Amino acid sequence: MWCRLGLSQTSATARYQSLKISFRSETMRASSMCLVFGLVLLMAQTSAQSQAAAPIPEKCCFNFIDFQIPTNKIVSAVKTDSHCLVPGIVVTTPRTEFCVDPAEDWIKAWIKRYMEEKAAQENKK
Repeated sequence: MWCRLGLSQTSATARYQSLKISFRSETMRASSMCLVFGLVLLMAQTSAQSQAAAPIPEKCCFNFIDFQIPTNKIVSAVKTDSHCLVPGIVVTTPRTEFCVDPAEDWIKAWIKRYMEEKAAQENKK
């Protein structure tokens, strides 16, 4: 057959080999793209499931202040969510928020006093 086309056996074999290599590389590219696309879909699905399983808390504390906030400046104090890695208390002042270690004596005393005042106000009603 290659004789009729005016090709030698060597050039026909070389042409076949180049087509074979070209076909393999195209097939390999397509397979790689399918693999990458599949992995992206799997990651997206896993991410969606993990978010549904454990909600992301709004505020968590990672560093705590090392000074006491004057109690007359405290507007509110809220415990961090149980999903946070480290338990903490977010103390809000008129200007900013601070993270306080819940083991601090001064914040324990403030929370106790706040809860007593709140209970006293409810008893008056």
